[in-house]
Amino acid sequence: MAQTRIEQIVEEIYAYIEGCKLSPLSQSKVIVQKDELYEMLDELRLRTPDEVKRCQKIIGQREAIIAKANSDAGDIIKEAEEKAAQIEADAMEHAQQLVEENEIMQKAFAQANTMIQGAKDQAEKIMADADNYSKQVRDGALGYTNDVLTTVGKVLSDAYREAKDNSDRLINSLRDNLATLQQNQEELQEAIDNPDGIPEEEPVKESFSPAPSYSEPADEAAAADDAADDDFDFPEGTFLNEDM
Repeated sequence: MAQTRIEQIVEEIYAYIEGCKLSPLSQSKVIVQKDELYEMLDELRLRTPDEVKRCQKIIGQREAIIAKANSDAGDIIKEAEEKAAQIEADAMEHAQQLVEENEIMQKAFAQANTMIQGAKDQAEKIMADADNYSKQVRDGALGYTNDVLTTVGKVLSDAYREAKDNSDRLINSLRDNLATLQQNQEELQEAIDNPDGIPEEEPVKESFSPAPSYSEPADEAAAADDAADDDFDFPEGTFLNEDM
């Protein structure tokens, strides 16, 4: 706040008195120049009404300012209250929206968890069904393969027996023919060596005997089997189902 002229004059008076010389007879009295002091007092007297009027005007303005301030403050308070009420309403609405959104999210999460669990259960069921089907197919394939191998083994065993029987018959027939041939050769050689000892009526034996029938005596059949076993010695396990 700016200093008024009256205040300046008062301070000048104080400064003037402080600058005056002390009286020789008293330490509390000073010697002043009356004209200078009167001059300052006159100016103070002249200035006082103007300052009083200015102060009164300021006081009147202050009341108007206070009234205006009170009115503005009331408006500001009212506006602040309205804004506060609006903010509170907006906050309540936003909070309600958050609550609703939270409920929606919870429902969405619950639904998503239900869907995920259902998908997991369905996937587990599909995998279990696939495992069961795969096991059935595997078991069926193994059973079918075993049946095929059994059938093939039986066919090979029968073929082996038949081939063995035929070869045994052929070997026996060849062995008998060979024995007959050797016997005829021996007799022929004996006749050559002793021509006089051969009777004229005795017929010459055939060089080859007919193949024996398949109903051979037990001893000859056993001997043929032994000879055939010697000629056809298959490794063990060549025919899996030989006893079938």
